Amino acid sequence: MKLALTALLGAGLSLSLAQTVPSPAPSGIAGFVNNNTVGSYPCAGGNPNSLAVPLSNQTDAAVVQVDQQQQQQQQVMDAQVANTTYAGYSGPAGQYSYGTCPDGKAPQYPANVVRISAEDDSIRAGFIPYGATLVELWVRDRNGAWRDVVLSFDNTTNYLTDPIHPNFGPTVGRYANRIKNGTFTANNETYYVPRNENGKNSLHGGDVGYDRSPFVVESFNATSIVFAHVDPDGFQGFPGQVDSRVIHALQPNATWAISMSANVSAPQDVQTPILLSSHVYWNLDAYADGSNSTILDHVLHMPHADKYIQTDSDLIPTGPRPDVSGTPFDFLQPTPFRRNFDNSTGICGANCTGWDSCFWQSNEPARDEPQLELYSPRSGIKLSLTTDQPAFQVYTCSGISSPTKGSLPRKKSHGGDGTLAEIYENHSCVVIEAEGLIDAINNPDWNVDQFYSASRPYTWAAEYRFSNVDEQGQPIAASSAATATASATATSASVASPSIANATSSAINTPARRDTNGM
Repeated sequence: MKLALTALLGAGLSLSLAQTVPSPAPSGIAGFVNNNTVGSYPCAGGNPNSLAVPLSNQTDAAVVQVDQQQQQQQQVMDAQVANTTYAGYSGPAGQYSYGTCPDGKAPQYPANVVRISAEDDSIRAGFIPYGATLVELWVRDRNGAWRDVVLSFDNTTNYLTDPIHPNFGPTVGRYANRIKNGTFTANNETYYVPRNENGKNSLHGGDVGYDRSPFVVESFNATSIVFAHVDPDGFQGFPGQVDSRVIHALQPNATWAISMSANVSAPQDVQTPILLSSHVYWNLDAYADGSNSTILDHVLHMPHADKYIQTDSDLIPTGPRPDVSGTPFDFLQPTPFRRNFDNSTGICGANCTGWDSCFWQSNEPARDEPQLELYSPRSGIKLSLTTDQPAFQVYTCSGISSPTKGSLPRKKSHGGDGTLAEIYENHSCVVIEAEGLIDAINNPDWNVDQFYSASRPYTWAAEYRFSNVDEQGQPIAASSAATATASATATSASVASPSIANATSSAINTPARRDTNGM
């Protein structure tokens, strides 16, 4: 399998942050217009022709899928933040960052959904600009029925307002995962970033990380979308301005490809830590088996993850990187989570059972084979992940529901109604973050360089391919899967995400994998 992710070459998708981009997409996608101007959406102000257009003015009903309640809540949110300038934070606990917009004002419609699909309609997805977030991902199970295999909110404005803020599907940065004590040293200075996890450590870039930042939709078409974000110098305590881009493309054979890049644009001589990732919550059964659907019977295989990062009770690295053999961290062979679940107490923190752990591939694996596979014996859906990243953070949702933090509503495609009548239970999902080693910036003995500058850009690439397997994890013949798909088409039509006409394919190329000692 070719991993390909530095540039989208087809259909007018450009990678130059400052140039004009053609707009090949159909009009009316999720509440904004094609205007040929980079950076115009979703920022307010400037050229009137580049403003986002209210949903009521859109005509493509097959693509615009925002219900009346979402529009009403969006209007309330717009009113609350319309006059906010980029001078810090606004909203509850400083939840909004508008450094993306050149005039410093809040973007319009950051919660509107953009839907794309592969040219062969084997996979469908929806994204919102807020956090460049994946909010739905539809693939077929072994019986040919569509299933939405990622957790999210039905009402996407909840991403801006929900106090739990679970990081359902966003891009996380400027530094993903944890930074011990929220501090690091660079440029002969000590820097301090918000200690937003239990008041002790920094998590996913601080109070207002990329997950809380409305990205600009730089360009899009029926199969791909490009998001861009400007992270100002000094924001959240990080040195240097960082210009980031996230590219999502849906390809034939049920493949989702992501490419991320980050460039330090100013000052020219500054070094800053960068660690990006995609923070998706997976349930490959899509909760179709009832309210007690967990991922404990999902089977995980990481054939090259031979070591793990030892952590303390706050999940901060203590230094050692032991072998996984003979431990609950051993997924070198296909292993259901349930097998070692009872032996995992304390792994995900104090008084916690499950995993919230960083697995390291100490030897660079071949790039033509998956580094991680996850499948459900029930649905027959298999995820195969190929990436240029050396590690995986695996979190089995041990704290997604708690008496102290609260609970999160299930969306309709997962058997809920968007209220707390049906919630996402603990251990009913798994997060898999392909990324660099956690807090390597504070572990110099590892000899891993996670500091970047104007002369050293950051890149990240991953490809998720979905297929069907039997209960033992063996591939199902293509002819059998095709027969099942045909028989299930009528049944699944009511839950399928809308197809997009005139799909245009996009090619993706891949960078070479970075050396694990020079990320």
